[in-house]
Amino acid sequence: MKLTVLGSGSPKASAERASSGYLIETGREKIMMECGPGSVQRLVEAGHDVTEIDKVFISHLHFDHWLDLMRLALCRWDHAGPDQPPLQVWGAPGIADIVAKAFGPDGLLRLDLTARTNHPQSLAIYHGRGGTGPRPWPRIEVVEIDGDTVVEGEGWRVGFAEVPHHQPYLISYAMRWEFAEGIFAYSSDITRDPALGPPEGLRRIAKDAKLLVQYVNVFGAKLMDRATATGTRGFHQMIGEMARDANVETMITTHQSPHLNIDGVRERITQEICNIFPGRLIWGRDLLEIGF
Repeated sequence: MKLTVLGSGSPKASAERASSGYLIETGREKIMMECGPGSVQRLVEAGHDVTEIDKVFISHLHFDHWLDLMRLALCRWDHAGPDQPPLQVWGAPGIADIVAKAFGPDGLLRLDLTARTNHPQSLAIYHGRGGTGPRPWPRIEVVEIDGDTVVEGEGWRVGFAEVPHHQPYLISYAMRWEFAEGIFAYSSDITRDPALGPPEGLRRIAKDAKLLVQYVNVFGAKLMDRATATGTRGFHQMIGEMARDANVETMITTHQSPHLNIDGVRERITQEICNIFPGRLIWGRDLLEIGF
């Protein structure tokens, strides 16, 4: 299993970091987990083609986790031949409605798709790639996940656990990927009072993980100072405790916004985690590659 971080940033537009996106390579498959703005560009920068992606998993429906799904679906369809399999999408509740309203016959993309399936130039390109007859619209198969969903592939399986974020307005799922070589865990985004301790769903997802990609974009320096002054546990101490107790080997931070990714604050966050977590900690960045 090999993981490439395609986007380690936040909703804030950044020249340094795309929004959430990850490439999982396992066996013959290349899978995207999250598809935030900029992640498809990073996919290409990492040396991959959009037509290589057949499966996408989306943890929740904040725009910084799914907005590039439209670009991915359009590009892989527009650049492939007639034998391309459907794009399979697993995502939080509401993802089916998004796809239908974007790619449906009366969807947001209807003018673009109508042109690309009817204009002689577009049809000539499609027929030049081996297509015959009318050009079909993109095929996208959508499954909305819940805490009981399990998806299996060739040499892997993934399960989900709800974690607190912006409920009840949207549901957020952490993911636990199981490979023969070990466990890869992904926290999704988390909104949590550190006094309550780590959410149970995240504890289960992270248990014995060789690799955990963990959300850190919660508190800036002022709130970190407040936690220190009051002697209370901060969010990053909570993360460290969770990873320690779950026996995580390596943790990669993600979802870094500019107010965290500056000299001093960055080092303070890593130190707060490392004071508790004895494993390997990596400050995440776009195009970071790691595997096991």
